[in-house]
Amino acid sequence: MKGFNELVETLNKISGQWIQSHRSHDTGIGKTLEDLLGIPENNFPGPNGERVELKSMRKNTSSMLTLFTKAPKPPTGTKDLLINIGYPDADTGSRNVLHIDLYGNRYASVRSGHKVGLEIGDDYINIIDENHHNYCGWTYSDLSAAFEGKLHRILLVKADSRFRDNQEEFNYNEAWVLMGFSFERFISLIKQGIVKIDIRLGLYENGSLHDHGTAFRVNANNLQDCFAYRDRIL
Repeated sequence: MKGFNELVETLNKISGQWIQSHRSHDTGIGKTLEDLLGIPENNFPGPNGERVELKSMRKNTSSMLTLFTKAPKPPTGTKDLLINIGYPDADTGSRNVLHIDLYGNRYASVRSGHKVGLEIGDDYINIIDENHHNYCGWTYSDLSAAFEGKLHRILLVKADSRFRDNQEEFNYNEAWVLMGFSFERFISLIKQGIVKIDIRLGLYENGSLHDHGTAFRVNANNLQDCFAYRDRIL
């Protein structure tokens, strides 16, 4: 795999070029960049051998970036949340689904008529309904382990985007190394509603729980604000 300095050299070489997307829809910007950099996955060794998470974004976008994924516990509580708060799947007409964004500073309304929010304690975050019933959640220790594994150092690459002949093209012309995203800052951003929790739950045909990937996400334009140290390399 290429080293960090080689990747920076490649970024400088492709900067200023318009490159056709290797994949349609939102994931095209990341897939194209990974192909250009020769990275099979979205992380690679950094200058000191530490893993670096690669993230890319279109400039002037309102899209969200996933910081990491972590399912709440216990699974029995998550299933109770789905059964009691969810609503019938439009495709099956029967099995419940629950697709909702949760914020630390307000309740979110659910199609079923319920409201769901977050209870943030000294060492936990729980998912609660409007009656303050606790269904499931995360301990800080579990979140910290997931957090440390993904957010130690990030290489953020930004691109201008345009369409020619109905094909999206990218010009990767700005890159930053981001560091210093502390766990305390992370919890504070959840409390402020800047980092949201994206819940996507469903049921398999046999009735077992299907977590499509509970994600902790932030608006792409706010990602740099999450880090204490920012070094522009392109």
